Amino acid sequence: MGWHSDDEKELGINPTIASLSIGETRRFDLKHKQNKDLNYKFELTSGSLLIMRGALQHHWVHQIPVQKKVKNPRINLTFRTIIK
Repeated sequence: MGWHSDDEKELGINPTIASLSIGETRRFDLKHKQNKDLNYKFELTSGSLLIMRGALQHHWVHQIPVQKKVKNPRINLTFRTIIK
């Protein structure tokens, strides 16, 4: 999954998004939209729960980068509220 923000209109302003990783460890990258020097990389191990909230989607983009040496599958369950 390439760089993106979860900023769809139906998620509302400052959505809270919970992401549960199950399976193979994968790297998660986060970088600021304006200041490209602000970036973070960390590992999502099986059972990791990542919660993104507040203005994060307005100011940051994130990705799970392609990793050629990954051998086992990973499932990601994402929880979000859709506003109608």
